Amino acid sequence: MVNYEAVINARPEKWHKAAEEWVTLAKHALRAAQDIRDNGTKPLADNWTDEVGQKAAKEFEKLADQLESAYDILLGGKMLCEAVADSMETALSSAREINELAQRHNLRIGPDGLPEGAPMPGEDPDKLHAREHIVALRDHVLQQVGEADNTAAAKFSMLTKQVNLADPDEALKVQNKASQAEMEILGAEIPKDAGPMTQRMWWNGLSDKQRHELMLADPVALSKLEGLPESAKREMRGTDGKFDRVKMVEYALQNWDQDDPIDFGNNCTNFVSQALDHAGMQKKLDFWSGARGDDTWGHESGIGNDWWDKTMYYSKSWGGAENQQNFMLDHGGEEVPRDQVRPGDIIYYEQAGDNDQIEKGNTHHAAIVTGVMPDGEIKYTQHSDPYRNVSLDGRLPNTEKAEGQQKVRIVRPHPDWY
Repeated sequence: MVNYEAVINARPEKWHKAAEEWVTLAKHALRAAQDIRDNGTKPLADNWTDEVGQKAAKEFEKLADQLESAYDILLGGKMLCEAVADSMETALSSAREINELAQRHNLRIGPDGLPEGAPMPGEDPDKLHAREHIVALRDHVLQQVGEADNTAAAKFSMLTKQVNLADPDEALKVQNKASQAEMEILGAEIPKDAGPMTQRMWWNGLSDKQRHELMLADPVALSKLEGLPESAKREMRGTDGKFDRVKMVEYALQNWDQDDPIDFGNNCTNFVSQALDHAGMQKKLDFWSGARGDDTWGHESGIGNDWWDKTMYYSKSWGGAENQQNFMLDHGGEEVPRDQVRPGDIIYYEQAGDNDQIEKGNTHHAAIVTGVMPDGEIKYTQHSDPYRNVSLDGRLPNTEKAEGQQKVRIVRPHPDWY
């Protein structure tokens, strides 16, 4: 159990440094795996075809698999280190807010984070309220760091058991679990169960940078806080009022593994459209041809048969990644650089390398940005295959290994038809 003294003596910079070292090692491991495949496995398979050559090629491939697996496990460690560091930083901000409130009301804070001494008879009501607020915020701090400590310890233990893993597919699952844990640790920073005054104190204690980072990381949880300023909620929802970005993210996080209202077979883009629809994006239909016009997005009621409805009552931009991407860009949307990405943006994969089944230049996949970590790592949620809050850069090498080089484009819709 973490006590208050440990909180105020925390050194988040050491955890940030550890995260940097983990990600450096991860990149080295991935490069080594690729070098072995390019300069070992492939030449052997091409030029030494007897039994001995085949055996040597298998050994090289096993080593490459171990290194590729190490990449995912090390990247998972980096995520946990960053999460712990961020949790420490917000806890320290809350501790400073406690001290400032105590000073304003001539209260002394003990090593346990609580006001020293009992309330005096006839004590000023404002001072009594300050005591209550300090206790509530201190309790949140201990709960926050306790959850972070327990979650991180459990997931670091999970990683240590996988150090000899030589199965990249299984290692990617480990990375995904670490990504989920990172989001859990970050979510514990937000005082969801506290009262509005405690929430306001917590928010006021954060720096502008921390507020901005949390708005990018977990807009759904923040938007539900009664004590949060309406201006912050409006910024997360989207200031143009065209659709609610928080509702879009919330839909994605709640429905990532659920059946879709209509089945297109590959439902990745359909899932994005369902989220936009849920968030309030208005449909653009043609007067004569309804949803099936050349410049439409949306659907009509249909007859209840998936094959007929998706053919006749849904726009081509509803379920097709390239059609949707082009429609959004043609109607006010903008392609945004990585350092400006926000939850509610749409990720599109454009084929840039060789693939027998996907033509170069074809946009073939779509997903939703559901969080951006303080270090800039982008988390996304998708359907077909379903994943929730996984790392874009963390999973990209696996995608490119399976499908060839990808050009990742991130689009922010700004509907101009209403």
